Amino acid sequence: MPARILAIPFILAALVFLYLTWEVDPGYSIYIAPPVILLALAYVLSPQINWWWYQRHPPELKPKLRMLLELRLPYYAQLAEPEKARFRKRMALYMEANDFRAQGMESVPEDLKAVAAACAVQLTFGRKDFLLPKFENIIYYPHPFPSPQYPENFHASEIYEEDGVIIFSAEQLMPGFLQPFQYYNIGLHEYAKAFMASYPGLEYSRLPETIWDSLQAISGFSKAAIHQWINLKEIDPQAVAIVHFFTYPQAFQNSLPELYAEYSRLFNQSPVYAAAPVFEDFR
Repeated sequence: MPARILAIPFILAALVFLYLTWEVDPGYSIYIAPPVILLALAYVLSPQINWWWYQRHPPELKPKLRMLLELRLPYYAQLAEPEKARFRKRMALYMEANDFRAQGMESVPEDLKAVAAACAVQLTFGRKDFLLPKFENIIYYPHPFPSPQYPENFHASEIYEEDGVIIFSAEQLMPGFLQPFQYYNIGLHEYAKAFMASYPGLEYSRLPETIWDSLQAISGFSKAAIHQWINLKEIDPQAVAIVHFFTYPQAFQNSLPELYAEYSRLFNQSPVYAAAPVFEDFR
């Protein structure tokens, strides 16, 4: 971490003056305070220091994660090279900016972090602010889990807006990303909900009751199948429609042209056309 590197001179200075105070002259003790104060300041400001550094020197994704994008994310694969580089940069920054925690497993593997980051960046790719700062905590379970919101349901994913948390079952998250035409992508689903919660001022058209039939015709996933996959009683059709907008853009545009145009405006991008921003001025 850059903040830790920045702290090294202050630590050394404090140790030197501590040694001089102990071995040479107690009068050196007055010189211990400044590096200690600066060290404390560096610690308090470490998130801002780290973010400032990473924005200017973003880490590159590891080769296996770049290969994951090329082989498993059609959205990324169709981008022009400059846009691919921007996508990877945003993914790397997202992985640095957020807190990833494991429940029921020792640690969070890099590919799980990358999948969440890819889903988030895909949704916000047309916006200047791409981090969704209201949701900085991503928690992973190895299998479906109960939660205080849904104590009776072992479910695959949820968001908890009050604590800024997104929770995934790895068992459902990975297949939905690796094989999105066979398994529903809960990563995009929860980030769609997080996006809507992060930008409450955006207006979405009220979806008709027949929307589930249209979405099934686009993807092959019935309402019952999506309910069973996530295992919650209430599934927001708006979130499902957003997932389909990104996963099946051409079919979505053909079947629901007005809703496609609305989402293109709201997300400031058109996935059919190489995910290029629709408007010049990013929101």
